[in-house]
Amino acid sequence: MFENYSNYDSITADREREEKLMQDKRERCHKRGKLYFVLFWLSVLGTPVIVVLALIGGIISGVVDALYDSMSVYYLVIGGISLISLAAGIVTAVMLFILGQDESCFKAAGIAYIFVNIFNVIAEFVPEGFINTILKLLTLVAELFYLFEFINGSIFILAGVDDYIASSWETLKKVFIYLFIGLAACIVLMFIPFINVLALIVLVIAAIGSIGVLIWEWVLMFKTARALKNF
Repeated sequence: MFENYSNYDSITADREREEKLMQDKRERCHKRGKLYFVLFWLSVLGTPVIVVLALIGGIISGVVDALYDSMSVYYLVIGGISLISLAAGIVTAVMLFILGQDESCFKAAGIAYIFVNIFNVIAEFVPEGFINTILKLLTLVAELFYLFEFINGSIFILAGVDDYIASSWETLKKVFIYLFIGLAACIVLMFIPFINVLALIVLVIAAIGSIGVLIWEWVLMFKTARALKNF
């Protein structure tokens, strides 16, 4: 009889332990979901705002340059836009570092994201040439590293939460790899006579396709944040 009571107590303790672990996981998921929503809105709202500011700044600086033949306004506008972009990047990096407390992939993504913004800001003030090209290549490498680490982190935090969305992130990662290989191949083929025109057309199509991939990433970010908050 005492043995039965002992087994009952053991089963009860195990059940309570499992419930406590599940409750802790829910709390972590809710916290991650809130942070992830911040990243989502920074990405969705930040990109169009920077583009619109760049267009408006380009128009203003072009008009001023035509009237007064001065490039100072151009550099002032570009510098202001770069600072706004850098500030948004810092906030994004902070969110990634907070998420990185539980998953190291986000911390690596945050470091890469900081380098992306630094390279972008420096490239704006460096004249076209060898150094500018190197900076753009470094930016591309940092962006790819950021994307892969961010996707890996998203997959890991979805483990046991939503395997379907996690598999969608895996598919998106493969698409990014294929897209990068295609873009790199087109850039190389553009230097080959007779093929360069076709490569240019494919490059334009790939650039348009990348917009669709970006929207797909935003959709997955929203679904991931919602799945974490509703877990």
